[in-house]
Amino acid sequence: MTEEKVVDRSGHSLSVLNYKGDLLPLFPLESIHRLEHFVFRDDDILISAYPKSGTHWVWEMVRMLKTGQTDGLPLVEKDDYMIELDVTDIATMPSPRILTTHVLFRQLPGLRSSKCKIIFINRNPRDVAVSFYNHHVKLKDYYHYDGSWEDYFHLFLHGQVDYGSWFDYTRDWERVLPENPHVDVLTVFYEDMKENPAAEVTRISQFLGLNHERAFIQSVCDKCDFASMRQRKGKLDATSDGEPIMYRKGEVGDWQNWFTAEQVALMDEVCKSKMANSAFKFRYE
Repeated sequence: MTEEKVVDRSGHSLSVLNYKGDLLPLFPLESIHRLEHFVFRDDDILISAYPKSGTHWVWEMVRMLKTGQTDGLPLVEKDDYMIELDVTDIATMPSPRILTTHVLFRQLPGLRSSKCKIIFINRNPRDVAVSFYNHHVKLKDYYHYDGSWEDYFHLFLHGQVDYGSWFDYTRDWERVLPENPHVDVLTVFYEDMKENPAAEVTRISQFLGLNHERAFIQSVCDKCDFASMRQRKGKLDATSDGEPIMYRKGEVGDWQNWFTAEQVALMDEVCKSKMANSAFKFRYE
């Protein structure tokens, strides 16, 4: 396990942790070591997604659905209980736990024998790339990266960022789920949640075995609207100048403000190669 500096085409470096060949953020070593021994409980709910795909958004939805409350819930400062960030504290949490992760299925071997429920979030790779770039440059004190979008694009395209390739990550989860049919998984798409939040929150509620009325579902949607989330939770995790780290725009199609025609073609080419025969269909607007 070593700290590495991934270097872009112009010589700007991004700091990551190399753990057994997988690139991760510079999280506590003890937590990373304990991932492979993490014990899931049958009543756990795990929200899994590649970074910048709506993890914290869905975590808040699930918390409201499970508690039956949209008001008066305490603000959580522990990055919404991300397993790889703090395994030790999470292990002592009371049930039921609502957990999050960005790691691969194989990095959590305890899932194979678990009866926990998993919500897997997908988001189109163009918007993910733009959001992740802004995340990396915003956290300059952490990642030490100050490269341009043009140079970062190639790092992202080739999986030279923390959590590796979006394409490999997405295909890996798609591949392992049929191999583990006992694992209870609901797949949701960021774009669907933006377009019709009530329908998607209802799907999540039903998946969790809950029976909420339409009025409550709508209340969850209203409280989890991006502007509301940014106002309530943005200041908990912010840069030194007060800019929220996790809540930037929350839009579908922001990639159009960043991508050149050449970059669209390059990413489409990689998608065609790496996502061949994938059942996942992504919307970009």
